[in-house]
Amino acid sequence: MSSSRPQKSFLEIVEADFPKSAIVVMCGLPATCKTWAATLIAERHGYKHLRTDLIRKEVLKDEDIFDEKVASDIEKRQRIYEVMFQRAEEIACSEKGVILDATFIKKSSRERAAEIASRYGRPLIMIHTDCTTQVALERISKRTPDNYESNAISEQAYYNNLKAFEPVDIKALRKRFPLLGLRYLHVETSKSDPDKWLVLADVMEGIK
Repeated sequence: MSSSRPQKSFLEIVEADFPKSAIVVMCGLPATCKTWAATLIAERHGYKHLRTDLIRKEVLKDEDIFDEKVASDIEKRQRIYEVMFQRAEEIACSEKGVILDATFIKKSSRERAAEIASRYGRPLIMIHTDCTTQVALERISKRTPDNYESNAISEQAYYNNLKAFEPVDIKALRKRFPLLGLRYLHVETSKSDPDKWLVLADVMEGIK
């Protein structure tokens, strides 16, 4: 049975209403503060933080990850996600919480994360970060290969992800994994102060 809650700030939920161990999926377009939000969770709860930005630099160490063709290559993206999922399973075996920090623009990648959570009996918390396009592009304009790990450092990278982003369907995910405890938080991150990030939607399926 699903339920929703009154609007709270993101940090209120992270600090007072967060499980000790879960699979956390950061989902959202570039420059919507996914990594910042993930870091806030990791700092407070000791979750292991897996970032595709860093895994990409490791897996594609001999390639120019900022090249548009490399950045948009689906096969390379799948390789990076696969490494992240393999590491997530290793962490899940140890009963520790883990954060999967990526865009998760595809339904199939969200399903893979849900499958891991279901297999190990962990709740899945999907945190969908969102902000205005104007704010996202302003943030991206300040990124360079020298000062940022992400390869989303251009407007084109943002719009490529926007075009490919598949809507989040919590009910469909729950239907496919009926025993999965699932929580979906849609977080507005346009403000530069995380204390002011508001949770636009807080939906739970199979969690009391």
